[in-house]
Amino acid sequence: MTHVPLHHPTESPPESPPASPPLSRRTVLRALAALPLPMAASAACSSAGPAFNAGGGRARIGYAVWDKDQVPAMQQVVDEFRKDHPDIEITIQLTPFVTYWTRLRTSITGGGAADVFWMNAPNIQKFAKYGTLLPLGARLRTAGETLADHPQNLVRLYQFDGEQYGIPKDFDTISLYYNRELFDKAGIGYPDETWTWQHVVDAAGALRDPAQSVFGYAAPLDRQRALYPAIFQNDGWVLRDSRSGFADEATIGGLRYLTEMIDKGFSPNAMAIADTNERSLMQSGKVAMMTGLPNDANALYKDEKARARTGIAVLPRGRRRATVIHGLANVVNARTPHPDACFEFVRFMANRVTGEIQGRSGTILPSFAGTQQAYLDSRPEFRLQSFIDQVPDATAYPASVNTESWESMQLQVLGLSWVGQGSRPIADSARLLANDMNVVLAKESA
Repeated sequence: MTHVPLHHPTESPPESPPASPPLSRRTVLRALAALPLPMAASAACSSAGPAFNAGGGRARIGYAVWDKDQVPAMQQVVDEFRKDHPDIEITIQLTPFVTYWTRLRTSITGGGAADVFWMNAPNIQKFAKYGTLLPLGARLRTAGETLADHPQNLVRLYQFDGEQYGIPKDFDTISLYYNRELFDKAGIGYPDETWTWQHVVDAAGALRDPAQSVFGYAAPLDRQRALYPAIFQNDGWVLRDSRSGFADEATIGGLRYLTEMIDKGFSPNAMAIADTNERSLMQSGKVAMMTGLPNDANALYKDEKARARTGIAVLPRGRRRATVIHGLANVVNARTPHPDACFEFVRFMANRVTGEIQGRSGTILPSFAGTQQAYLDSRPEFRLQSFIDQVPDATAYPASVNTESWESMQLQVLGLSWVGQGSRPIADSARLLANDMNVVLAKESA
């Protein structure tokens, strides 16, 4: 969605939301102290509102984003906003995701960060804790904005210490992608809302075709697309009360569902997917099933052959039906000289008009309730409704102040259980990971 991570970690939003480079308190506070204090400003702006530039004239705002595919829609949003706010100039600043966080950190340190920028779940708490983001709660209340039209677990994802710092713009959950041609060839009915994990395992075995290098399923070491949904479906947990959930037996059971797919040869292992990721394998017809984000539909849709054979369904049920929800938010730089103008812009981007523009673009699933139909209509051959149907069963993307530290541990520690027969038992890896995570989490609350 990414997130996405997330998140959405990369590549841009389709990847699980990756971690940003470390941002130390000393570095941030030193940089902020050197910057001019923002000018006093009222909490919100009316249509007739105050001058957005204390000295008169135009307010010039930089808006940092990372996904080039969304830039045309974002420019439409800017153009629509400026019809009622001609005194606010907005320049979109595109930075590829692989360098986005590094550039953002550097620009914050140097005092040249964008006024408004995209934020994801793995980074929101750190940026909020170190004072780099403008608190939005009082402004939202004064403006009468409740954010009730956005998924509430997503709204809460962008809160820190009881304060709202980000306003959602889009969201993603995870669904099951499948190759209809391979299912037809094997005489297997298509996945639907009645499917359980056992249905997937049985189908993956039947669809495996070593002679054609076709795998029945893809179980990547991808936290947003694979790990977190499986954990939640098995009633497991990742993070709770500053403690890791990876030693919990339910969490281990969710991970084992994935590693057993690799052990049985139904899924390529981590090394194979590192060479050719599961989305490329799905597009080329070499994987019969994978779990993915809404954005993963983009490349499949552009490929006419892949479009014709791709189906999408809700995730299978484990102990319960579950998925993970992530999405991006717009945040405001705490040191912008135009806080009122920036708030008015991010407030506009959380409304119905912006949601409809994003939806029509087909590049992202808007988070504003009732605007998703345009997104669904942009890919009529795909059942994108599956992503929306799972929102009530979704758990918010797990995050803390130092998310990037313990997320990187996941790949390093769990990776030894993702290579197939003879690899380290997943229970051993998960418990080791829990211990390492708890060390990091303890420092957060110290």
